[in-house]
Amino acid sequence: MRLICILILCISPLLWAKKPTAAPLPSPLTPAVFSHQQALLLSETSPFYRLDVPVTVYQFSQRADLGDLRVFNAAGELVPYALETSAAPQQNQLSQTAVRFFPYGSKSSNEQRDVSIQIRSDGQLSAQSHTVSKQQELSYLVDASQIKGQLESLILSWQEANYQGQIRLSASDDLQQWQALGSTEIIRLDYQGQTLSQPKVELGGIRAKYLRITSDSPLTLKEVRLQSSIAQSAPRAWLAPVTAQLSQGEYLFDLGVHAPIDRLELALPQLNTVVQASLASRATPTEPWQNEQSGVLYRLQGKTAEAHSPALSILPNNHRYWRLTVNQNSGGLGQGLPQLKAGWTPQQIAFVARGQAPFTLAFGHVGVGSAAIHSADLIIGNAVASAAAGALQNKTTASAAAIASTPSSARSYGLWAALVLAVGVLGGMAWKLIRPAQG
Repeated sequence: MRLICILILCISPLLWAKKPTAAPLPSPLTPAVFSHQQALLLSETSPFYRLDVPVTVYQFSQRADLGDLRVFNAAGELVPYALETSAAPQQNQLSQTAVRFFPYGSKSSNEQRDVSIQIRSDGQLSAQSHTVSKQQELSYLVDASQIKGQLESLILSWQEANYQGQIRLSASDDLQQWQALGSTEIIRLDYQGQTLSQPKVELGGIRAKYLRITSDSPLTLKEVRLQSSIAQSAPRAWLAPVTAQLSQGEYLFDLGVHAPIDRLELALPQLNTVVQASLASRATPTEPWQNEQSGVLYRLQGKTAEAHSPALSILPNNHRYWRLTVNQNSGGLGQGLPQLKAGWTPQQIAFVARGQAPFTLAFGHVGVGSAAIHSADLIIGNAVASAAAGALQNKTTASAAAIASTPSSARSYGLWAALVLAVGVLGGMAWKLIRPAQG
């Protein structure tokens, strides 16, 4: 009987110390449920807004897919939102430049001045005039060799007050081989103080060093302007460099975020270091390591500046933990610890401005699943304005307890100790029961 009482005392902690169940989520959700919030700052009036996912979301969201993210209006009501997980599209920066042009012939049956064109060493054109006696078609050569990016349109200005005619366009990179771009009509008519003008010729984003304009009727150009575009990638977000911790000969990094990382920069601690190394990563401390990159890392002193290993490009992943393994046969890294800098192209959040501002971005709850919809089903038209995230607000209420998804280490150790003690008591009881039978 005494042994039974001891057994009950040993296993009773296992009966009452079970993991507490999380409080049920309110329906509908409220901002108070989430551990972190940020006010959304709007730039202008619009039905739709878009912003880059803040670093704080990658840091404090409890889901790798950012499913615990929501947008609320001033009344605490949920508003529809989309999480655009693909890389931000490239944006075209437009510019307009006045360019040099040269008459290439004149339309006349009499003696005329002609121009020969030569290409200088820097790609620009130079012109030399001479007299010819045969009839030629009126043409102009446009020097676009110094224009960066794609040629979007050609804007002409001419002397003739009233002009309407067809021009033909060709493009070349060497003045030898020409590609026809088609023909279009330009016009400028003045009548009773009114002007009808169409001086713009669309080029459709071509790339060419030189253009040729040919007109069927006399045309005296005064100015030629080229509108060009340069594709600009969305700005990359970078974490502050993280210093490694040395563990059993390996260098471990905890980035503290689960962002879609696709660039890594390693800073070695000592100059004139060249090592063979490999990088591995994992999302959680308990998962197996996954190999990412291997190669040579270096930091060398040049004549005027240091030379470093280039940034590593990887397939985007949201792993938080990284491991650097260095081949020690060549001396390793020496003294000091390396640093790891991680970068990524931010995802974007788009939402409908339903209800009154201010709008709030809320995140941080392990029990909340994703409610994002596809951006194509959310945004109608192109009226999308920019928004920005304000200061981070950390909720320190009791609801933060719902964030934890695993029991504390101390509590786990206590449960294991109680279990081991109970097994020991059961073993002792079994031994006492077996011993009389053997005697």
